[in-house]
Amino acid sequence: MAAQSHQQKAVPLPLRLLVPALIVLLALYVALPVAMAVDRGSTGASIMRDNPALDPADLGFAVNAALVYTFALHAVSAVLAVWFTVKALKARRWARIALTGYLVLATLGSFASAAAGPEYYWAVIPTDAIQLAMIAALWLPGPARRFFAVSGHREGRGG
Repeated sequence: MAAQSHQQKAVPLPLRLLVPALIVLLALYVALPVAMAVDRGSTGASIMRDNPALDPADLGFAVNAALVYTFALHAVSAVLAVWFTVKALKARRWARIALTGYLVLATLGSFASAAAGPEYYWAVIPTDAIQLAMIAALWLPGPARRFFAVSGHREGRGG
């Protein structure tokens, strides 16, 4: 009975705001690698700026490798962000912690994109702002803390 009442617990507004934030985050996760693929010249210039000793004959391979890496990283990031958010909205405490950890790592990892050049700031800055806002929504508002508080219920197995 306690598990049923727990599952029916209303999601507070700060946590409901995770959904639109996640949608914008996913759009940015898609936009960056697509922009890099569309403007291969800028991607190549960024690679050459960071690796001036790179043989220009190898630049095409380096651009392709950077695109594959970026698309794969952002695809995995999108899957993790969606999965952890869905589980967090079901009041899974482990998902709140995992989503927070993921968002912290993603924010720290974005410094690599920022270091690649100012042409990536348009994606890095709003992505980081959204990720930090999501962390705040998970931990700061009282209704969010109460949503995840232990209140005599047990989390179901299989998460």
